Amino acid sequence: MIFTISAYRAEAESFLKISNFVADQSISEFQVFRSKHVVLGISGEGKRRAEQLTGLLISRYVIELGLESSLWFNFGIAGSGSHELGSLVYANEVIDVETGTHWELSPRKTGNEVVATLNTVIEPSREYQEGMIYDMEASGILNMLSRHSLIRQALVLKLISDGSDHPFFCVTKSDIVKLLSDTEPKVRSIFHALSQPYRSRIGDRKPDFGRHNSIRQYGSK
Repeated sequence: MIFTISAYRAEAESFLKISNFVADQSISEFQVFRSKHVVLGISGEGKRRAEQLTGLLISRYVIELGLESSLWFNFGIAGSGSHELGSLVYANEVIDVETGTHWELSPRKTGNEVVATLNTVIEPSREYQEGMIYDMEASGILNMLSRHSLIRQALVLKLISDGSDHPFFCVTKSDIVKLLSDTEPKVRSIFHALSQPYRSRIGDRKPDFGRHNSIRQYGSK
């Protein structure tokens, strides 16, 4: 199984188009969708929301359904001190600026994506350090995964949306939507490559969702 977490619906649209998703209505606090191989959650802004969602997904799918051998994939926009707008960057280290806690990751590059240290901040950064990227959610996800010994199965991929020459307060919603649209083919290609081992592992077997099988077809009213 692949668990994908994004802060905003716009960031998740690339994945929602990949296969037929249904809404998991057993989780009311967040928007959560699932398909045969993917569970996708939209956390909202901030590391605490991201941590809460991750904990719910672990409880709902890993502990209750036994899906321990899964990939945890965080995708979203980020600021950068040196990367061009529209670049895709893997985090090889994530630092929680508020607490000082840090995690080392092992990106599974599928192409020419670059890597960088990611600082998770509690509000959008107004200063961009050379070589660093900035988000507001990743450390919350990793903190919860660490508690359950799932950190080795985590990947963080960020799309650069702002920087020193184009600070976050100058970025409009339409700017972000365009960046996401322009990079959608590449993001989907990366996701497809990353998900192959997990698709093969599951094969045609569907997880037994049992009493949690409260669903609504994605896109239906």
